[in-house]
Amino acid sequence: MFDVTALGEVLIDFTEAGTSGNGMSLFERNPGGAPANVLVALQHLGHPTAFMGKVGCDMHGDFLRGVLESEGIDCTGLISDPDFFTTLAFVALAPTGERT
Repeated sequence: MFDVTALGEVLIDFTEAGTSGNGMSLFERNPGGAPANVLVALQHLGHPTAFMGKVGCDMHGDFLRGVLESEGIDCTGLISDPDFFTTLAFVALAPTGERT
């Protein structure tokens, strides 16, 4: 039924997106996680895929599920758990463009 099923993390990468009028850093929410990224690429190449993992029952988990489903990835194996928060990572960019 699926060419590839991935088990692993899907998370939110908050990446720097400038500064506010008050000089505070602004961050943009982006879907991330290597297994999920690979599945999206495979979907774009025409391979049916499925994801297995866990997110929290929160706005970020709902967002990630929606992104995966909008890409055509089967999320039957993606658990939304009310006892856990969805993983968040804050990513800064060095002047060279490297992520830290």
